[in-house]
Amino acid sequence: MTDMPMTIKLCEPDDTPQIVPMIQAQVAASGRPAPDPDALAEIVHALLISQFSDFVLAERGDMALGVLQINYRLSTWEVAAYAVIEDFYLVPAARGRGVGTRMLDYACARAEGRGATFVQATVPTTDRAARRLYEAFNFTANTHDLWQSPLPLGCAVDFDAPETEQPAAANDAS
Repeated sequence: MTDMPMTIKLCEPDDTPQIVPMIQAQVAASGRPAPDPDALAEIVHALLISQFSDFVLAERGDMALGVLQINYRLSTWEVAAYAVIEDFYLVPAARGRGVGTRMLDYACARAEGRGATFVQATVPTTDRAARRLYEAFNFTANTHDLWQSPLPLGCAVDFDAPETEQPAAANDAS
């Protein structure tokens, strides 16, 4: 890393080309195939325009060091706005150097400024460094697991089929 100062910035739609390779690297680091860059660019650009998401980028000169996506949601249980960290990736050379701390601090301040009353993040149980970072910001693990299912579900139940009457049980006869 050079002596050039690091900057943390809130991204605009024109920053999409810097965001896409960072998210591709994050996905690839998880062991999954990286998404198509053109399709990913469309989604990132749409998210930035929608104002439902913010992206934060850490840079040193022209080199991207990290990206963090914040989604904004409304909770019916809490009757409040909240934020969710969706993507948080640092290039390996930036890890353990305070970059993630500065990015998360910026993101939490941004979420609070947008009216969020709390922030959530999904952290793999095996990622000790990420867990330490979130714990330093007073995040706590909850008792819920995040479940996921690909769509379409391919349910065996045809919900559009007309209902059929079940035969009455022998003890139900009148």
